[in-house]
Amino acid sequence: MRPTMKDIADIHGVSINAVSLALNNKPGVSEKMRLKILRTADDLGYLDDKEKYLRTYEKTNLCVMMQDQYSKDMNFYGIILYAVVEEAKRNGYDVSMNFFNDNRMEIPKMILERRGSGIIIIGKISDSNIDALQKYKIPMVLADHASLVKNIDSVLTDNKLGGFVVVKYLLQKGFKKIGFFGELSYSLSIKERFWGYQEALRTLGPPDIKDHLTEYTHKYSIFDGIETAVLNNYNKQIIELVKKKECLPEVFVCSNDRAALALIMALQALGYTIPEDISIVGFDNIDMCEKIRPKLTTINVNKEIMGKRVVQRLIYRLNHMDALSENTVIGVNLVERETVKVTDLHRS
Repeated sequence: MRPTMKDIADIHGVSINAVSLALNNKPGVSEKMRLKILRTADDLGYLDDKEKYLRTYEKTNLCVMMQDQYSKDMNFYGIILYAVVEEAKRNGYDVSMNFFNDNRMEIPKMILERRGSGIIIIGKISDSNIDALQKYKIPMVLADHASLVKNIDSVLTDNKLGGFVVVKYLLQKGFKKIGFFGELSYSLSIKERFWGYQEALRTLGPPDIKDHLTEYTHKYSIFDGIETAVLNNYNKQIIELVKKKECLPEVFVCSNDRAALALIMALQALGYTIPEDISIVGFDNIDMCEKIRPKLTTINVNKEIMGKRVVQRLIYRLNHMDALSENTVIGVNLVERETVKVTDLHRS
C-alpha cells in the first residue's frame, strides 16, 4: 500500500494537518519538525510521484561533493566539510555528501532526482564536470577551487599572498637558496602559492636571483611526483625524489603541510636535521603542525571560515539567481614555529 499523510503523522505523533503544512512549506510547524517530516516522507516513498512536495523537499537539501582522493587527507578538507555541515544546519539545510572520481564522475542521485537546492564542491573539479553539473541548472559554489573558464561563485584562500609572505619572511631571515616543493599540475591553489613564491623572489630578492629566476627556481625546487606519493604515504618515493636532487636549498617552501611533513621524514631518513641542515615551511596549518617535532612553521588558512562562507554564498545565490558570480578571497597569516633555522643574520 502507498504511504499516506496519516502514516507520516503517526510516526512523529503530530496531526495530519501538521504534515500537510510541512509538505507545503507553510508556517505552523517548527523548522526541525518540518525537516523530520520531509525526511520520513522521502524514506517512505511518499514524495516519489508528488511534484509539488518535491519542490518543498529540495529546498531543505544541499549536495556537497568532494573528490574521493581527498578522503585520504581530511586534516584540511575535513575541517572545511565540518564547517559546511554546521553552517548548513544553522540555516535549516541538511547535507548529502558525495565523493567522486574526477576522471569518471557520476551525477549524484540527489541531483538527478532534483532533491537538492544547491551544490557545494570542496576542492578541485574539472571544468568538464562542472559543465555536466550545470546542465541541471542548480546553483553551485566552489570551495578552495576556481574555474578559469566558467562563471561560478568560489571561496578561496589568498594563496598568492601566502606564497609571497613566506618568501619575504625567509629573505628577511637571510636565506639565499629557497626552493619550492610541490606539484604545480595538481591544483590551482598550488600554482597560486608558487606564483606568490616567485613574485617575492622577483620583487624582493637580490639581483642575481631576479636576473636568473627560472634557472634558480628549477635548481632548488622539486615539482614532479609529489602529491600522489604524499596522499598514499609513499615515503620511499619522496626519499628518492630528494636523493635525485643535485642541489638542495637551505629552505623548502612546501605546497601544503602534508607535503612538508613527508619531506621532513624523507630528509630525516637521509640523515639531515631539521632545521639545522635544511629548514621547512608548510601551508594550511593543519593540527599535525603542532604535534610533530620540530613543530612546523606554516601559513595559516582559516578553514572554518571558508566552510561557512561557501554556505553563505550559496544561500545568497539561491536568493539572487541573476547576480554576477564572485570569488571570495580569505586572508592568511604566517605561524612561526620551529622548522626555520635562526640564521646568523638574526641571532640575538
